[in-house]
Amino acid sequence: MLKKVRFRNYRSFIRETVISLEKSKLSILEGVNTETGLLKGCAFFGSNASGKTNALYSISLLLELLFLNAPVDLASQITVFNDEPTAFFEYTFSFDGDEVIYYFEIDRSGRVVKESLVLNGDRLLLRLTNSAESSLTDKRFYDKDDIDEYTLFIRNIYFNTKFMTFPVLRKWFDSLSKSIFINLAQNRTVSFGLRAEELNLPTYLDTYGDAEINAFLNSFGFPYTIRYDKGQDNSPAKRSFEARLSFVRKDLPPVLYSMESYGNHILLTLLPAVISAMRNGSMLLIDEFSSGLHNELEELLIRYIYRNSSCQLFFVSHSTNLLKTSLLRPDQLYSVDFDSSGSFIRKFSEEHPRESQNLEKMYLAGVFGGIPLYDRSDL
Repeated sequence: MLKKVRFRNYRSFIRETVISLEKSKLSILEGVNTETGLLKGCAFFGSNASGKTNALYSISLLLELLFLNAPVDLASQITVFNDEPTAFFEYTFSFDGDEVIYYFEIDRSGRVVKESLVLNGDRLLLRLTNSAESSLTDKRFYDKDDIDEYTLFIRNIYFNTKFMTFPVLRKWFDSLSKSIFINLAQNRTVSFGLRAEELNLPTYLDTYGDAEINAFLNSFGFPYTIRYDKGQDNSPAKRSFEARLSFVRKDLPPVLYSMESYGNHILLTLLPAVISAMRNGSMLLIDEFSSGLHNELEELLIRYIYRNSSCQLFFVSHSTNLLKTSLLRPDQLYSVDFDSSGSFIRKFSEEHPRESQNLEKMYLAGVFGGIPLYDRSDL
């Protein structure tokens, strides 16, 4: 599980920033939103353009660099708010008592200028620009002929060795590769190593059918189920995905997918990713969680994920009704603000709220920060 992310000079974040998943002494939702001393994710709240998405992207950046074949423009990741030459990122993971710390540093040209990997206190990789020393491979020393300056070297080592002699690292990469990123506003889902059928709704339904999704709908008493025809009929009515998927309500005729609401489209698009992340106990990152979903549906999904899996859920939302201690722990909640020194985060638990206090009212009153400051004098 992810334990901590630390970074500096990343996008809107100038100052060194730490997102910690180590649980505090709070007993709220113990064993539900926590596991083995770690939090099962966190949430970011704040005004528009405060940097909430950038905080979430600090996690997904590592996944993109490790697993996506499309190149990432590393030069664009460094903040434009100062002239410092580099940005750094450090990720700490914990697996069954083993700790993995991975660090890399980039410069303004997009080169990786430093990279290191530490397992249980032992450094197994150290790279300085185009030279490296590694204990992960039979070859110990590498030079510019072996290293792409714009690519993480750990990626190359993994794809060449699969960490066959390092089971902890193999487990680490396997877990990361099953992570999922979703932007609901853009209807965009990114898998980092999963098969397409795990996430894409048409392919998912062709592969698995509608049983798992209907089990979810039935478990919460939704007023409808879905019906999906996996048949091989090539008649015009059967060719399109939209024509084979319908919503079924009691005592009413089925409604085709194409005629259903945007909110129901969003929910069905989201569910394969939720089911997959829960099945694999991986990370699920959701940007614009409040886009197209009723705020009570957001609450239902969060509760369902945390209560029924080891999945770590990270999300950005504007739905303040989620700020309640029956759903999220104060140490899982971050406010995000922006000032002359860039974005900064603040954990709700720093204010030591009691379990009986109303976090939503406290947030809206400005206790935790992350509230937009508008001039309302003319309203």
